[in-house]
Amino acid sequence: MVFGRSAMDETVEQGAFSDRWRVRRDGMLMFAETIRLDGAIAQMLREPAVAGGGVAIATVLAAPGDQDMVERLRAQTFCGEVGASSWNGLAMARLCAKDGASLRRDLAAAFAAMGGTLPRLWLN
Repeated sequence: MVFGRSAMDETVEQGAFSDRWRVRRDGMLMFAETIRLDGAIAQMLREPAVAGGGVAIATVLAAPGDQDMVERLRAQTFCGEVGASSWNGLAMARLCAKDGASLRRDLAAAFAAMGGTLPRLWLN
C-alpha cells in the first residue's frame, strides 16, 4: 500500500485504512493479522515503530516457507527496510520504503528470493 503518489508530490495526511488477513491450512488458523491506520496517517507513518517516515508498506507471506527462504531474503540488498521470519512452515517479510517505486524494486527482490515472481499486473 502506498500513501500518496510521490512522483506527483502527493501525500495523504488524513484517512482510514484497514487490512485483515486470515490464513488457514486444513481448516486450522495458521496466520492472523489486522492492520488499521485511522486519522492522521502521515503523522503515524513518521513514527519509528510504524514506518519511520516511509509511505509504502507491504507484507509477503509464503506457504510453505522456511528459514532457508528467509536467509535468501536477508542476503538481498533493499532500498527500504525489510524484516523477515519463519515459523510453522510459513515465511513472512515486511517491507517499508520511501515511495512506491522503491517498494516495487524491493518486492521484486523479495519475491525472487522467496522463489516467486511479481504478478504481471505489477510490471506495468
